[in-house]
Amino acid sequence: MREDNIQEIMSNVLVLMPMLNKRFLREDELFKSENLYPSHIQILLLLSHNKQLTMSEISKEIHVINSNLTPLVDKLIKLSYLKRQPSKKDRRVVHISLTASGKRQVEKHKVYVVELLMERLEQLSDEKVEQLMIHIRGLSDIISECIVP
Repeated sequence: MREDNIQEIMSNVLVLMPMLNKRFLREDELFKSENLYPSHIQILLLLSHNKQLTMSEISKEIHVINSNLTPLVDKLIKLSYLKRQPSKKDRRVVHISLTASGKRQVEKHKVYVVELLMERLEQLSDEKVEQLMIHIRGLSDIISECIVP
């Protein structure tokens, strides 16, 4: 029984994830003009919640190895969304933080997502929207329990 449930969860997740990303959220449309990818957006959003992080900290949070992270961060620096700052305590450590332009991009992204969700969910009743919120919160809680720190 448990194995059957896990198989069904896996099948549903494999269908749900691409549907959410490509058809529901359409994340790729927001930054087409800047040729940014979802990983770039993840970095910007992560840094909007943290004043500054090292490359290793960013790497751990978004699950990208440092060698793959460097070109992503370099592109965001080139676009003036991020800046590098050497640590005052240790010359080997470099902190990455958002610039004012990067903060504007994050806000632009948040406005886009809210507008998109309003558009997508407008045909649902208030009850269905509340149910969706409860289910998403529950899913997030369950997944958080499964993740080993």
